[in-house]
Amino acid sequence: VAIKKINLQGLGKKELNFNELLVLNMSGNPNLVRCLDSFLVNKQFWLVMEYMDGGTLSDVISKTCLSEDEMAAISRE
Repeated sequence: VAIKKINLQGLGKKELNFNELLVLNMSGNPNLVRCLDSFLVNKQFWLVMEYMDGGTLSDVISKTCLSEDEMAAISRE
């Protein structure tokens, strides 16, 4: 498993929108990493997810130059 710890103190609007996306992740879409559980620990939100080798999509997008076809495939999924 992978545990994402999100500090809730001082989050801006952009980060809160990201948290909404994490909640939607629990919907069971087969193209998203499954959320197994979540916990509120002090002022942190812990999201327990299945582990996926290779890092986050944000890492891939920021560190890789994707072709238009690759971007379209990722967006479609």
